[in-house]
Amino acid sequence: MYKGKSTLCVIPARMASGRFPGKPLALINGTQMVLRVAEIASRSKYLDNVVIATEDDSIVDLCWDAGYDALLTSVHYTCTHRVAEVAATQPHDYIFNLQGDEPLTKPEWIDEMIAYGIDNDCDMVQSSRSLEEGELEDEDVVKMIENNGKVVHMQRKPDVVCDNITVQLGLYFYRRSVIVDFPNCDMTFVKYWKGLDTIGFIGKYNVIPYDLKCGKIRAVDRAWHIQEVEWLLTLQN
Repeated sequence: MYKGKSTLCVIPARMASGRFPGKPLALINGTQMVLRVAEIASRSKYLDNVVIATEDDSIVDLCWDAGYDALLTSVHYTCTHRVAEVAATQPHDYIFNLQGDEPLTKPEWIDEMIAYGIDNDCDMVQSSRSLEEGELEDEDVVKMIENNGKVVHMQRKPDVVCDNITVQLGLYFYRRSVIVDFPNCDMTFVKYWKGLDTIGFIGKYNVIPYDLKCGKIRAVDRAWHIQEVEWLLTLQN
């Protein structure tokens, strides 16, 4: 809890990823990725509970066996809809969405975002980092355009190139009412860009970017990213 406000962490994970089927169970230094991410969240100072949200019984069973809460959700076409389903049933002030493919996350980043979001009374905080050399053309790296302190556009291919481009990371902080309202947002661009879920909030809510100043980190989008993540973990240590 932070300043009397409770925050639930929801970790969406599913087996049917188009780019890397079965990735929640991929081993990173011997531990299933979804469990590594849940363990990171459990070390946050400000999270009041952590739950894994999935449409797969195998993930539910794995998480419960490891001592983590897990909920079986309906099948959704975005992970944010899955988070919204869970949020609608939980009595918390805020919801933190930590993507199950972000094994390089540090607990202090979660706490920084929670504190920033509550201190500044934000509807939504979207994590970001600086764009690194060679990433502009990498479609696995989601690029955001920030303007006047808000996220205004997202892209995989560089259809807009300017000085305000940053990289989206899979850590999100929402006021509970905002994430619960996500299914009512206009999904036209989300469907067109195939999964850049934050676009659904843009125009209806203020999406505030938060620079984690973490340098280059990698979400796991492809099978070969596992080796890169394990190498980056050696640098963290």
